[in-house]
Amino acid sequence: MVKLQIQNHNEEVLKMNKSYLYGRSFKKLLVMFTILLLICFVFCISIYAQSAGQIEIKKRIQIINPRPLFSLRLRLEKGDRASYLPGERIALSFESTKDAYVTIYQYDSGGRVKIIFPNQLSPHNFVRGGRLYQVENTISLDSGFGTGYIQGFATARPLLMVDRLQVIRDKDFPIISFNFVDFTNNLRNSLSKITPENWISGNILEYQVIQPYYASERVGRVMAISFPQGAEVYLDNQYQGASPKRIEDVQTGQHLIEFVLPGYEIWSKTIIVTSNSTAQIEAHLVPVEYYGDISLTCDQADGMVFIDGMEFGRTTLRGPFTISDIKEGYHELTVIKQGYRTWTQIVKVLGGEVLPVSIYLSKSNF
Repeated sequence: MVKLQIQNHNEEVLKMNKSYLYGRSFKKLLVMFTILLLICFVFCISIYAQSAGQIEIKKRIQIINPRPLFSLRLRLEKGDRASYLPGERIALSFESTKDAYVTIYQYDSGGRVKIIFPNQLSPHNFVRGGRLYQVENTISLDSGFGTGYIQGFATARPLLMVDRLQVIRDKDFPIISFNFVDFTNNLRNSLSKITPENWISGNILEYQVIQPYYASERVGRVMAISFPQGAEVYLDNQYQGASPKRIEDVQTGQHLIEFVLPGYEIWSKTIIVTSNSTAQIEAHLVPVEYYGDISLTCDQADGMVFIDGMEFGRTTLRGPFTISDIKEGYHELTVIKQGYRTWTQIVKVLGGEVLPVSIYLSKSNF
């Protein structure tokens, strides 16, 4: 009888323990489920907010002419909303239906505004109606990841101020504003001074700057930039393309990079590439200097010879007077002798050649 009571008691205790454990498990599951719901909710809200924020930015930079008499169409080479990596080439084309002055702006995800047309390669922004034009740029390495926009305007008279034109000549694709809101307000104010039939805004292009994925931790990349652009890029004596050039999947360690451009000295440097990072190399190319000679004969001896105001010696009757290693280009050649009129002339020296010059001095009347 006592054993039976003890057994019943143990069974009741076991049932209570099971109920307690089941209750605790259910509570844990409920808490985990609640946390998961909250995470999903926050994620959805963030996605919605990001999408709404992008739509809001697009609305805030858009300036619409209510009564347009012509049109301006822009198109990305990779298509609207295309994805780009930092340093990647981005190309677009545009066309105005009538002759106009076209200005194209690029807005990055950080709110900065650049002028991409006109630019150093195309400093004049007057375009012919019905003709297709192209613009090439690269996604800045510091532009940040996210959504960017491109917007253009065509006007019957120049929209850019003289100071902006100077900035374009000095620096390719310059940043003209760090706040797209202030920039848009100023631009809207400028356009309000133009009658509606004399300006138009183009369609807004949208693109994405994405973060690259690297499967291997033993590779990096190289961003090769040259001034001027267009130099051939060689990495370890292997041709990679024309600068600016982004070179992917470069093994970590030391590498030799070279820039080759006709008319400029070869630029080379040993660089170090580290894993999952970008080695940005900027090469300021130096023009090659060529030198030539001047072979000078004069009918008078002891005349002082000057080139660009610097004395190089005196004439002689024993044969030509040779001046060596004169930099290629135009120079002022002068011969002075007391009692004779000063002889001066602009001469052109060619690299690797000898320029013969014959001089006849006439007596001075003074």
